[in-house]
Amino acid sequence: MNGIIDTQEDVKLLREKGIILNHMKSDGEAADLWNWMSKSVRLTKVHFLDKTIEEVNKYHNGRWNIKAKNMMKSYVFGSWQILTFLAAILLLLLMSLQAFCSVYSCSRIFNIDTNATDRV
Repeated sequence: MNGIIDTQEDVKLLREKGIILNHMKSDGEAADLWNWMSKSVRLTKVHFLDKTIEEVNKYHNGRWNIKAKNMMKSYVFGSWQILTFLAAILLLLLMSLQAFCSVYSCSRIFNIDTNATDRV
């Protein structure tokens, strides 16, 4: 049910179809109840099954593609505003360098030999 009920509209639809009964004040409270119920419930009482689930999760989370996905999610997608700001600053610096080089001869300032390709 936790996977089915996310919002109060879900509770309303299930209540209207007669699938669930809601004796709470609102459909939103019922949705909150279903959504937070899984946080306080232990998965099983069978130690062997809990150990197996833990090992499967450990194996799954230990794979390199899952680690890379989690790293991308936390460091790249979580900080897109900073990366966008840094990209804008870099773009402005490069545009400033291009404008400077179009006004002044950069080959003279940076001692770049422009005739190097003619000698080959």
